[in-house]
Order: sequence, then C-alpha cells, then structure tokens
Amino acid sequence: MARKLSTRRSASVPRIAAAAIAVMVAVAFFSLQLKGKPPGLPSNPLELHAKDHTLSLTLHAAITSDGRNSFYFNGKPDAPTLRLSPGDQLKITYVNDLPAKATETCAITPCMDMTNLHFHGLAVSPGAPQDDVLGMMAMPGQSLRYTVQIPVDHPPGLYWFHTHPHGESHRQVLDGMSGAIVIEGIESYFPPLVGLPERVLVVRGRSVVNDPQSADLKRRVELSSDICGAESEPPEEVFTVNGAVRPQIEIAPGERQFWRVVNASADRYVDLQLDEQTFEIVAMDGMPIALHDPNHPTRITDHVLLPPAGRLEAIVTGPAAGTARRLISRCVDTGPDGDTNPAMVLADLVPWSGANSLAKATKSSLTR
Repeated sequence: MARKLSTRRSASVPRIAAAAIAVMVAVAFFSLQLKGKPPGLPSNPLELHAKDHTLSLTLHAAITSDGRNSFYFNGKPDAPTLRLSPGDQLKITYVNDLPAKATETCAITPCMDMTNLHFHGLAVSPGAPQDDVLGMMAMPGQSLRYTVQIPVDHPPGLYWFHTHPHGESHRQVLDGMSGAIVIEGIESYFPPLVGLPERVLVVRGRSVVNDPQSADLKRRVELSSDICGAESEPPEEVFTVNGAVRPQIEIAPGERQFWRVVNASADRYVDLQLDEQTFEIVAMDGMPIALHDPNHPTRITDHVLLPPAGRLEAIVTGPAAGTARRLISRCVDTGPDGDTNPAMVLADLVPWSGANSLAKATKSSLTR
C-alpha cells in the first residue's frame, strides 16, 4: 500500500564457484515467486522515523532460508526505509551474523564474509563512526556502531544504504542487501506534493538461471524491443520491485501519486518508462529540481535512465479506467565492451477505487 507524504570478464575458478552458489539461490528464490501469479500488490517497505531528532535501530546481516545474504530487522529479512530530517542523527548497531567460511574453502571461493554499511549519496563525514567504508568492517560475530549526523542544510530527497566491503559488495548487493533513506522536506521545494500518496519502490536485479521455473519468469517479464543498437540478449537477471517479480501497483484513474524509485541493482541499468504516459520529475539522485531552478520545479519526460544507485522522485498519474499500463525498463546498450540490458516489464498498474486510508503530509512539514 502506498504512503502519503507528511562489465563481463573471463571465467575463473572463483567465479565458477560463485556462479554455482548463485544458481542454487536463484532456484529457491524464483520457485517462491512462482507460487502466486500475479504477485501481491507491493506495499512500501517498513518505515522507521526519527523521534526527538534521532533514529536508532539494530540491523543484522544473515543468511536467508533460500541461501541469500540479507539484512534482517526484527527477525525478518529485508531492510526498512529510514526516514530522517535535516539535523537528525542516525544510529545503527550493525551485527554480522553471516556464517564464517571454512578455511578449506578459501582456495576456491575467497573467504570474504565481512560486511559493513555505506550511506549512498548522503553528504556526511567519511570517517568513523559515520560513512567509513574502509576502516569500519565487521567479521562474523562482530558488530559495528554507526552514528551518522545529517547536516541541518542537507538537501531533502531519496538516498539509500547498502553493504560496501571491498571484494564482496557486489555479491551482497546482488543478493539484496540494500534499503532506502528518505530525507524529509522535499515538499518545501514543491508544495503540490502535500497530500499525494507516496510509493517507495526499491528496484533490484536478481540472477536468472536456465531452468524451467526461471524460464517461466523470463516469459513474464520479457519485452520485445528494437531500441538498442546491438542485438538483444536473453535476460541474465530479472528485476524485482520491493522484492516481487512483476508485481501490480494500485492507482486510481486520474490519481496523482508521488513515486520514489531507487535502482538498488549491483550492476544493471534501468530505463524507466510508463506505457503512453509521462513522469513529472521532482528530483533526481536526491536533488530537487527546484533547488537549482525555482521557477521550473519539475520536468516532464517519457522515460528516465537510472544507472545502478540512480534515484528518481516523480509524480505519476493513474491511467483512464479500463486502460492497461505497465512500468517497463527499456533496453539499455552499454557499448561494445559492456552488457546489453534487455527490455523487460517491471510492474503492472492496476486501477483502484477502494477507500484511501493513507496518512497525508501536512503543511506543517514545509520548513524550508
């Protein structure tokens, strides 16, 4: 349910071993996705709000039942969305519950079972105990304590956090160890946002293997496209939206919703497009357009390219009743030495006429 506002390389032995692990994880994950078609309507991730200018939480790194590296909060896999205001303080106790790897396996797969956190995009100190990705590292059984001070003049908008242990961050982020951060106050740059239903959409790339279950998922998301100059390839990954493959998103005909979208993929580009509709962009990568151009606080476009870590904040209008619309990622060709990211369907927009029980932002939040 929405919330309302207030490069390929040559194969090697370690890569082959890692690929085998990825295959087992993907099989388990996609078998769960296939049990229900279509997936349930995605709710916003759990949200945590700062109180008395402080947001405190304990986050764990652990292995899920299907073999993935994952964040755990309150005993459940996945990461909450962290919501703070400029001047607030974020305190995280981060516990590494990942299993220590047996020494005899290190010759095949490097024994990288350490982890840490990076607060992507936040204009905060790179030193401990804040956004220190080099000096702060937790081995299995160890904990890290972060105290991150958000500057009082920090731009409002969408940011994100993810693991960042050098040598292991790709695998951990690919498994989904990421979450959204919202710095409040963007309504002060564009007051029409007040009262709009808000959706936080965390888009992640997930590995696809060649088995019948994954083939069915590929068919569900595949999309013919001649946008790329290079010949399209079958998808090696599919995208999830808030953990679901091609979910349905509720939006009433003509309803305006405020979407916050982060490409939390490890290495995949997303070129967002709505069938025959536009995005009214309010901010990109945590920067409100009005911050630089107060006279033109939004931009209208029919598609938006988000590289890994890219963020979009935009207004979306519900299609006319009886009109099917999809949120898609257009094909992206990263060049002769890169990868072709095939076009695929991310989600379906579903007309919704039910009662709206979501909280609204109030004008008291306009503190700019």
